[in-house]
Amino acid sequence: MAGHIRKLVPAERELILAHLLRLDPLSRFMRFGGVVSDGALARHATRVVSGDASAVGYFIDGELRALAELHPLGRRAGKPAAAEAAFSVERPWQGKGIGSALMRHLVLLAQNRGIEELQVVFLPNNGPMRNLAVHHAADLQLDDEEMVGRMRAPRATFFSRTREFIGDIFAVLFSAADLQERMLPPHLRGN
Repeated sequence: MAGHIRKLVPAERELILAHLLRLDPLSRFMRFGGVVSDGALARHATRVVSGDASAVGYFIDGELRALAELHPLGRRAGKPAAAEAAFSVERPWQGKGIGSALMRHLVLLAQNRGIEELQVVFLPNNGPMRNLAVHHAADLQLDDEEMVGRMRAPRATFFSRTREFIGDIFAVLFSAADLQERMLPPHLRGN
């Protein structure tokens, strides 16, 4: 892969929104399970960077080209702590293993947050998401008109927490460098 993966920080809401707006109609439909307006995407981008959600992105030349989201689900008595994982990859970068790489990062985030069950919800005809779920050993079920994949997240360890901490340091450094690059006039940018 030509890019890099890192956690997103709240100040990068506009990058998330720009990525979601670049999704072609089919990718947008598959990501959200239906037709969504640009306004709904703007509200969703705000939800991704606020509250309990976490996001990891795949960047090429400072542009967010793929996004993985982790949304904790409400705690239910007698049930394991759970979160939903969601993915969006822009058309030119689909089918290159980026979703699988992002999933590994989400598993780490889930692990370190005490989440025991990771869920992916997708349309039955979404082959790439089905493959991703199967590749990561998810149990699949048809629930109404959606497929639900459930997988176990490992328990947090000293090493998993350290790995995320180091990743957080790099995320802050890279986001600051990317912001500085975007603020420069185009003729002064490095690319």
